[in-house]
Parts: sequence; structure tokens; C-alpha cells
Amino acid sequence: MGMRYEHIKTAILVVLVASSLIMTYHIWTYQPSYKIISKNQHLQEVEVSSKSKIEDHILPTEVLYHRNDNHYMSHDEDDVNKWVNEMKKWKFSNVTDVSDAISPDGFLNYVHGSNSIEVLYPDALPLKTFQQLFSFSQTSLPNQTFDRVLIKIKRTPSFFVSVYLVNYEQKKIYSVTVKNLAKDDIKELEDKMKRTYAPSFVYKENKNRYIFLPENNITMNSEVYYTSMRHLDIEKYKEALFNNPDYARKETSTNRDVYTEGTKVINVNTKTDVMEYVNLVNSTTEVMEDYNLINRSFSFVNDHGGWTESNYRFNSWNRITKEISYRYYKDNYPVYSNQGMTEIYQRWGNAEILNYRRPLYRFVRVQDSSVEKLQSSQKVIQLIEKHQNFDPNLLKDISIGYQLEEVSQQPKTGEKTVEFNSNSVKLVPSWFYYYNSKWYRIAPPTEGGDNDGLE
Repeated sequence: MGMRYEHIKTAILVVLVASSLIMTYHIWTYQPSYKIISKNQHLQEVEVSSKSKIEDHILPTEVLYHRNDNHYMSHDEDDVNKWVNEMKKWKFSNVTDVSDAISPDGFLNYVHGSNSIEVLYPDALPLKTFQQLFSFSQTSLPNQTFDRVLIKIKRTPSFFVSVYLVNYEQKKIYSVTVKNLAKDDIKELEDKMKRTYAPSFVYKENKNRYIFLPENNITMNSEVYYTSMRHLDIEKYKEALFNNPDYARKETSTNRDVYTEGTKVINVNTKTDVMEYVNLVNSTTEVMEDYNLINRSFSFVNDHGGWTESNYRFNSWNRITKEISYRYYKDNYPVYSNQGMTEIYQRWGNAEILNYRRPLYRFVRVQDSSVEKLQSSQKVIQLIEKHQNFDPNLLKDISIGYQLEEVSQQPKTGEKTVEFNSNSVKLVPSWFYYYNSKWYRIAPPTEGGDNDGLE
């Protein structure tokens, strides 16, 4: 009986060992049908809004016209777009550095000389980025940047047009050959510039640059907007920016929601509707070229449909710190806010996004509007120059824009309150100046009208 019992135990043990071996084999050799998820796949799968084209977000902001020692300027969107559309007909080639042909002392007079037209961008662009915006027959371009297109016209013995790309800060000038340039179109545009552009004068106290300002007083609309974030669901941003959004941890405090997934954090200011994404680890050693910073910054937002407003445009970048900013523009004027409410900001590592800050709301429609008269250019100069320890060589720009201000306003009776935040926003036309690498606002007279109103 004992022997029979031992045989049964042995048989059972053999069966168990065999089953274990079979199961182990299947575990080792089993290949699940899961797809490998790349670290960028979420950005391609989840869209907050529709896709955009890079040429819709990199645009000039101003056109200057110089004729017979008179100067004219325009920020009008239609005027700027006419020149963009004209340049889209051209085919550029033969980019050549001709800076040495012009003495440093003669640079300003050459660029702003009579019979010249300047199409200005808000910051310097790599030539390879410009190549994506317009037609080039030259495939290999130097690794240089420029911030304006300079068009020079000679009328004797015949109408002759030369085109240059200029880096104003570096005093670099590149000549370019342009095909498909229609002289009659240039003449027509030039004739309109004389008739419709605003007369301007030159501020020359900075020895390295001229600042052009309107001679006449400017009036602009101050507008109050309803804002909406109903369709800007933070869950979609979590899906776009996190690898495993379902495992993200949420913490809530006053006016703040924080989502954490590993080394990635999304911080939402629920009062201003501004989101900030931080990636604490730079995991790549890839080196990124300058033009790739602009390309990747645009594609990064585009991949998750983050261009929720077409009016967000390339505004500035820093090739050293790898920071780049796209700012909201209204009527071709920049809109500023001291809480990041009008800016899409990015900071990159070697080739990976480390910091991403952006508004979550949209401008829905105008609630109220009024006309405001801005202080004269001459008055603005006086206010700037009386600043303590003012150095004119640190003053690089004076321009008009809008200041975004929050307005505590509930929707009117009958409105669908679910669509609107409790705070509306107001865009206030204002003067701004760029001094010592920072933008400052000059407050309107109703707010004091002097430098005490600076941000």
C-alpha cells in the first residue's frame, strides 16, 4: 500500500513539473500584440485644436518706407500682408554676404536711405527658416539670421530693384537674387505707401540704431472680450504631454491644480487659465541647430493641435538659452500680460522640451469697445528719458501694443454662463519700450501717465 502511494505522489509531481515547464516556455515566448509607444506618439494622437502652417505664425509686424528724406510706417495687417504675398511670388537665390562693402558708420544711412522699403520681423530668423516661408532655388544656405527684408529702388536710368536680408543687431547685410519680381507691382505698392502710410520721424539718440515713431497722434480701440475655456479641456493636454496620463497624480490648492507623472508636471493656474508643463529630466544628448529650435517649437505645439488661436505668432527667441516665445497679436500689434496670459513660451534642452507655458482660454467675442487716444510719440520719449540713469544706447525699441487686463464681469442675463469664465479681459492700447533687454509699459494718462506705470 505504501509503495502504491509513493508511485501516485511521484506521478503527480511529474505532471506538475511538466505543467510548470510548459507554462514557463509560453511565458518566455509569448509576444503580446501591444504597439510600442514612442515618447512623441501622444503628441500626434491627441489634438486640442486643428493643425496650422508655420507661415501663418511667422509674420512681419511692420513696414517702413523712406523717400526723399521722408519716412513712413505701417503696422496695418493688410499693408503687411500685401508685401508678404508679393514676396511669395519671388524666387530667392544666391545669398551673399556684402557687409564689408558698407562701412559700419554708414550702415544706418544705407538701410534707412531714400528709396528704401523695410519689411520687419519681430526677431531675427535663420535663413533656413525663411527658406520654409518663401521660395528658394538655393538649397544650401549659410547658418545666418536676419530680421528684415530690405528693398532698394533706383529710378535712373530705369526702375531697378535690389533685395537684401539684414541683421540689424549684427550690422550684417546679405544680397539676394530675386526672380519673378514684378516691377509694376512694386510701383503700385510704393504709390500706396506714399498715400496711406503714417508719416514718421526718427529717434537717433541710440548711436547703433534708429527708432521710427509716428508723427501724428494715434487712436485705437480698447476692447473687452468674453473668454472661454470650455473646449480647452486639461485632460487633453494631459493625454498629449504625459506618457501615461491615467496614472498622473492630481493635487489641488487655492487657484492651482498640479498633475504629476514621474518627472513631468503640469501646473494649472485656475484663476488666469495659464498652464505650465515642466519636464525635469533632459534625457537626450542630441544637439539642435538654431533653425531646428524654431521648427521643433512650432511642430511641438502643432502635433497636439495647440494652436488654438491663429493670432499667436513668433515673437522672440534666444539661441543660447533655447527659449522661444509666440505672442498673441491683435490687428498686428503685440498683446502683453504680466501673468503669461498672452504668450506661448517654450524652453528646450538639447532636443527635448523642458518647459512649456501657455494660456488655456480663448477670446470668444467682443463684449464692449471704446476709442482711446494714445499719448504722442514726443511725450512718450520725454517719459522714457526722464527715467533715472537713462542710457539711450540701452533703448532698442519704442512701439505700440495692447496690455491685457482682467475685468471682473459676469455674463449678461440670457448668456450661456457655462461657456464663459467669470472674468472677462480688456485689451488696452498702450506704449511699450524695450530697454536693457526687457519690455516696459508706459501707463496711459488715466493710470498716471509716467514711468510709475511700468511692469
